[in-house]
Amino acid sequence: MDATPTSGAHNDEAIITSPPAVPQRTPSQTSLHKTTHVHTHRQSFAENLRNAPGSPRAQRHPSFTQAAVQDLLNHPPAANKHSNPRFAGRDWRDISVNELVAQDDFRWVTLDTSVEEASMTLVKHSPSNVVLIREDASSKTAVSTFDYNDLNTYLLVVVGLARPDEEQVPLYDEIVNKAQTGARIALRDIQPLCRKESLITLPFDETLERAIEIFGSGIHRVLVTNPSGDVIGILTQLKVIEFFWNEGINFPAIDRLYPVLLRDLGIGTQQIVSVK
Repeated sequence: MDATPTSGAHNDEAIITSPPAVPQRTPSQTSLHKTTHVHTHRQSFAENLRNAPGSPRAQRHPSFTQAAVQDLLNHPPAANKHSNPRFAGRDWRDISVNELVAQDDFRWVTLDTSVEEASMTLVKHSPSNVVLIREDASSKTAVSTFDYNDLNTYLLVVVGLARPDEEQVPLYDEIVNKAQTGARIALRDIQPLCRKESLITLPFDETLERAIEIFGSGIHRVLVTNPSGDVIGILTQLKVIEFFWNEGINFPAIDRLYPVLLRDLGIGTQQIVSVK
């Protein structure tokens, strides 16, 4: 009498504890199409850039260890402690921008230069991290620039990760199609994609004080020109910082600021809205 219920209980237990079969999902046709499209798109782009310039990372020195970075922060390299006859006794505000630039700091390309060639020039031959664009090889007047922001924008477009405004969709599609077919893409073609800051020029005899005023408005670089209007150098925010670090000993008003805490200088933002 007891055997039958016991057997039934075992059967019920077996049924209850058996793991349910996991249903097999089949990717939708939309997902398959999207995956195939992206794969084909990226493969075509890779083939198109087969001879593209190597990554800047390949030319970098090995990264510092965390301990080395911390040691550098704790013991920064000393600034130049010897006065420079070129600047000693002068007011930094009277230094001309021409004294801080050199023609070797930049390279030229034209509007008809390919993006691939411009990228190689930017990566391998541009100390200022920017390439100047001119109308033709005989011109010395810059009409635009090509930097790493522009290169990144272009790459996002051709791999399909950019989100264009509605009116720019045809232009984006045209550039993507050219990249997929291996067609040559000139800098002229991608100019509408690049959102540029104003191209500011300063005459060679303009003062450093004026350049700093411009940098304070959000501009990151200015072009320095000779009396004929030809570009003879590029002055960047970074170069100005480097100048004051190396030559601050020549300007007592600047040199005495280095030991002062940022809090005491009162130049920091007290109320942060957002950080991008």
